[in-house]
Amino acid sequence: MKEIRYFAIFFFTLCQGGITLVLGQQSTLMNHALSHPLILNPALAGSRNSIAIDFYSRQQWIGFEDAPSFYSANIHFPINESMASLGAGVWSEQTGPLMYNRLFFDYSYLLRVSRRAFLSFGIRIGADHFNFDLQSLQIIDYNDPEFAASIDNEIRPSWGAGIWFYTPSFFLGFSLPHRPLSNLSWSSEAAKGFDSAQEADLNGGFHINLSKQTQLTISALHRFTQNDISTTDLGIMVKHPKGLKYGIVYRPDFSVAALLGINITEEIGFLYSYETAIDQTQPIIKKGSHEITVHFDFTRWIKPNRNRQFLRKKIEKEELNSIRYF
Repeated sequence: MKEIRYFAIFFFTLCQGGITLVLGQQSTLMNHALSHPLILNPALAGSRNSIAIDFYSRQQWIGFEDAPSFYSANIHFPINESMASLGAGVWSEQTGPLMYNRLFFDYSYLLRVSRRAFLSFGIRIGADHFNFDLQSLQIIDYNDPEFAASIDNEIRPSWGAGIWFYTPSFFLGFSLPHRPLSNLSWSSEAAKGFDSAQEADLNGGFHINLSKQTQLTISALHRFTQNDISTTDLGIMVKHPKGLKYGIVYRPDFSVAALLGINITEEIGFLYSYETAIDQTQPIIKKGSHEITVHFDFTRWIKPNRNRQFLRKKIEKEELNSIRYF
């Protein structure tokens, strides 16, 4: 099929671009990235077939002064009676004197590969903004020229792209969630030494039905980061009727996290995660990290679209081999 051929070409093109061009500092690590679709992959815009709104916060090393923190707010939804979707979001990271913000807009398009499989393509445009307040640091030599001035309100355009293939029981995706536009540098000379994260993410997994209403999801996420530490997340999530879900995420050699979530109503859900490091020799690492996600799914304004739904499997017509069939 033509769709499969296009998928293969696009997938390997992205892989080559991600492996050869990914540079810079790694972005915030999230527990169970599938719970934050737009942070993971722009191709997931509209994937919940609702007006989906997510608020997410990660607080690292609680109680430690100027510890890393991360906040995001995202919205995405399908366009009625079409296979296109739109999304938008804002992220903010702060670590000590550095505040780094992103604003982005996503567009995705869904292709039906078969009755039980879809392929989604996503693109992203956005802008990065950061401040580096060196004057807030406690330094020994106040005459040191390296700390003489702060970097204020630097802005640079950015882009992203992704692809996502899924069936009722399997999913696989690849994304470049964030990259500077045409490798443009920051405007000021002082800011040129700072570079934002430019990772490439490969994600896949399986859905296994334990019963009619209970589902087990096994997932893996690998972040390719050239000139930095690449990481792998291995996750297990169990979803029960009425929205109860729980699981664990293991990041080899780094950390392990526990997750617990519940749907408060049909439209409002909550997910909490606590992460602790495997190496407990450093006092700061014993503090752990907390993540909270609140998500909303409003369906009243979304028209049902059969083209976006899995169809029943075709049943082959049985041969009539008995007189009783006539």
